[in-house]
Amino acid sequence: MLGHYYALLAKKREDLQRLITCQSSLQGKQSEYNTNEPKCLEPELTSTTWQGNHANKFDDIRESGIHTSYVDISGTQFSNVFSAISAKISELNAEIISIQQIIANIEAEQARQAQAKAY
Repeated sequence: MLGHYYALLAKKREDLQRLITCQSSLQGKQSEYNTNEPKCLEPELTSTTWQGNHANKFDDIRESGIHTSYVDISGTQFSNVFSAISAKISELNAEIISIQQIIANIEAEQARQAQAKAY
């Protein structure tokens, strides 16, 4: 029974470490994503590059469609992911503490039983 809890504890710690690594990696990706935001509005359309009705429609699509979605991903969606990861990290930490307490209780009970047998 104790072996089961030690294995469970090891798995929960591994899961926790994977989430922490994932969170760190995502923070780097978010930073990279934010750095590249101006690129979705490039190239700038001027009278020497492209002008007229099609250029205006293209610019509208780029501004309201692409850029708006880009900002939503870099803000709201990344925030939602970070919140979910943080919640799962907190949940795993609580589970780890609980498992450690169970292990301590089992070990204490085994020590009491061994001591009782010795007398």
